Amino acid sequence: MKRPTACHSPEVFAIKLLATALFCSSAWAQTAPNAPLQSQVEEAFRQTLQSPADGNATARYARLLEQSGNHEGAIAALERLLLDPNAPPSVRLDLGVLYYRLGSYDMAAGMLRRALDDPRLGPVERGQAETLLRDIGKRTQVSRLDGNVLLGLRAQTNPSSRTSRDTVLAGGMPVAVPDALKPTSDTDLQLGLRLDHQYDLGRQNEAAIVSSLAAQIVKFSSSSGSTLQVNQVDPYNLALVELTSGLRFKPSPSGLPGLSIRPHLIAATLSAQGHRYLSNHGLGLDGAYSLNERTLVDGGLEYRDVDYATRIDVPAASELGGPSKLLRVRLTRELAPGQLLSGELRAYWQRTDRRYYDNDSQEARVTYLRSYASPLKGGGLWTTSVWGGLQRRAYDAADPAIDPNVARRDTEWRIGIGQTVPLSAAWSLLVQLEHVKTDSKLPNYDSKNTSLFVAAAYRF
Repeated sequence: MKRPTACHSPEVFAIKLLATALFCSSAWAQTAPNAPLQSQVEEAFRQTLQSPADGNATARYARLLEQSGNHEGAIAALERLLLDPNAPPSVRLDLGVLYYRLGSYDMAAGMLRRALDDPRLGPVERGQAETLLRDIGKRTQVSRLDGNVLLGLRAQTNPSSRTSRDTVLAGGMPVAVPDALKPTSDTDLQLGLRLDHQYDLGRQNEAAIVSSLAAQIVKFSSSSGSTLQVNQVDPYNLALVELTSGLRFKPSPSGLPGLSIRPHLIAATLSAQGHRYLSNHGLGLDGAYSLNERTLVDGGLEYRDVDYATRIDVPAASELGGPSKLLRVRLTRELAPGQLLSGELRAYWQRTDRRYYDNDSQEARVTYLRSYASPLKGGGLWTTSVWGGLQRRAYDAADPAIDPNVARRDTEWRIGIGQTVPLSAAWSLLVQLEHVKTDSKLPNYDSKNTSLFVAAAYRF
């Protein structure tokens, strides 16, 4: 069987995680958790030789081959089961998932359709097959549009990141924090939209024009109107729009088939209280490299020119703008079927017209994600994610308005947990709980915030 060179973008990798979870959710024999995987494979192979007519032994052998990364071997083992005219439809479903993971979409679609034609296929498995067929249909189109809409409510203990100290510095002298500027809880309503479009150019290097549009509106319950004022106390109502577009391709389809890059253009604007707050534009370069079927490295470099609008509430607007750079690298590893572990490093550089606004920061984040069968009957696959992060920010000089002798240094800790519950093929429920704590050399910037976010998401 010829193995196609499917594009290994982070989106594809996430879909493959779903396919793995579907593949391993079938009712096969359980694997002894303490035995080394290779020993289990060898033992399962001996059992298939001793009892070639034992379908359960063959299915177990195929599952272990898939866990070890040998998808071609797992396919060969499962196809032997189809010699039995009464083979259960789950065999074709599992074959369809494996072909999908290899990028053989025509073979996958054929297996999935034949599984759906079998009346013995259960409702949960039928839903899984239909989900993958829809995704295959999108991936084989020349022009493809994907997207999602999210509507949610968030509650926060300190949305404006106000200091948790009772006194702060002004010109190096301690002053008491007014009650109006102490941390206050608030809720906000969020509406988000993301559209991803891909136009396949039909080249051997899998070249495609890839564009993304992201938009978000945040409306706080304590904030209303569009009048700007000096020393704004209430949180800002925000509206963000960002567009990126560029050419994604494989620079060496034969030498490095797992590598794809995308140089692209960037444009974004952010408004606060109905008025433009800042805008930026620039260039970016994204890249992804699939080390193997279970390991992906992706990252990118961005350069943006940031321009702040002149407003009554932004007196230093002319000094805040300037070039901004971002470098990010992420390693994602599939630990087991339905389980992902990723680690990401980010570095930021922001330059302005004043040294005490210039800053560099470094961030590290780790995320663990697990997909599993719903505890509710017919509930589809649930996904739980846990993450933690650390970010450090250093400013180039002291701000004389706060302390002329001490430059700002911040350390931010972040921890969170999220749960995704599918409601249908397109709708899902998202719940996230996160806590952020910032320790700073200047008491003005010590803060902590806990947020709870509940949203309904529609994917199309």
